Amino acid sequence: MAKSFHELSSKSQMVILGMLSVLTAVGAWQVLLGPMRGDLVARNARVTQLRLEVNRAEGVAKKLPVVQKEISALEQSLIQTTAVLPDEKDPQDVLRNLHELASESALDISSFTPKKIETKAQYSEWPIEVGLEGGYHDLGRFFDRIAAMSRLMSVSDLKIKAKTRPDGHGTITATCIATTFVFRKDIAPTAPGGKS
Repeated sequence: MAKSFHELSSKSQMVILGMLSVLTAVGAWQVLLGPMRGDLVARNARVTQLRLEVNRAEGVAKKLPVVQKEISALEQSLIQTTAVLPDEKDPQDVLRNLHELASESALDISSFTPKKIETKAQYSEWPIEVGLEGGYHDLGRFFDRIAAMSRLMSVSDLKIKAKTRPDGHGTITATCIATTFVFRKDIAPTAPGGKS
């Protein structure tokens, strides 16, 4: 008893049209809007990730002035360290400094003999044997002036002898090893965590 669509009651026709509309809408959703929804979810996830990255970048940007101040302070510290620990050895400069200190202390430098350089991890030690003539208290002033130098220098192996016949140049002769330190440029800087 199949009847054609036109022979059905208007209520039955409305139910059938409603069901067809729902099936069409579901089919359209599955075919057209379903993939778009997946794409929309993926894009929302990407937007969330980008917002997190922007927030991190803003946090880093807020720290930039502090980091720039730290860099400036470290550069100033490096300049001061370079004055104490120069980048290269300069025998003329060391001899000039020692000669000035000796003459300010009323001493004469009788010998100046550079020794073999000892290489350490980040610096080199450059020992120089220095011979001095003068008075005992003048020698003390000389060592005091060495201690006050901007350049780092240590004194070791001090040997003092009294002159058997004092002359106009003082009453003692002294020899010591004056060690100056040189910063090594040839080493690679080490990154945090021990990686270079």
